[in-house]
Amino acid sequence: MSWQIVLLQVAAAAMAGAVIGLERELSAQHAGLRTHMLVCLGATLATVAGASLPGADPTRIAAQVITGIGFLGGGAILREGLTVHGLTTAASLWVTASIGLAFGLRAWWPAAAGTVLVLVVLVLLKKLEDELLPRRRPLEVTLTVASGVPLTTVERAVLAAWPSCKVSSVRYVSGSESLVLSVKSRRGATLAGIAEQLRTIEGVDGVAISA
Repeated sequence: MSWQIVLLQVAAAAMAGAVIGLERELSAQHAGLRTHMLVCLGATLATVAGASLPGADPTRIAAQVITGIGFLGGGAILREGLTVHGLTTAASLWVTASIGLAFGLRAWWPAAAGTVLVLVVLVLLKKLEDELLPRRRPLEVTLTVASGVPLTTVERAVLAAWPSCKVSSVRYVSGSESLVLSVKSRRGATLAGIAEQLRTIEGVDGVAISA
């Protein structure tokens, strides 16, 4: 294997990881440009180095890389109350490693096509999802209640003023004047609009929404 081919494999992997990571970086995700570049580079280098050994089995190398990247992807997943963040970023890390493996095996067309399809999913399908699909995941809405106002009074006011949204659960936060609602908003509702509507309810001092 010539050094020119290896250099091309590494450069292509770095570029593929960069374009995927840039999209994650622009989406303000924890794993962004550098992380995706390193994942793609690492997968390519592991494949190239392993495949050059006598009697090496590239499929076993690929299996180890994919298994290892699972731990990194797990670190990108965050849970905040009822909301889970980072699943898409974890999946993008996994597929970026797969693209790196393809470059390491000199499967140029699958690697290039995979990079383009990842960008289509992350960019174009995200816009399509936002435009055409209703909000499926529940929102976690935390309301800070004014001192002296009963939480039950605010709860009834919220449910009465918010008939278009389905409230699946309500819980009180012990030790603080706040309550947390898990809701599914109507189609087309924006987070800013929801927050503004809730702030008009008497007794509500603050609104925090996790999407």
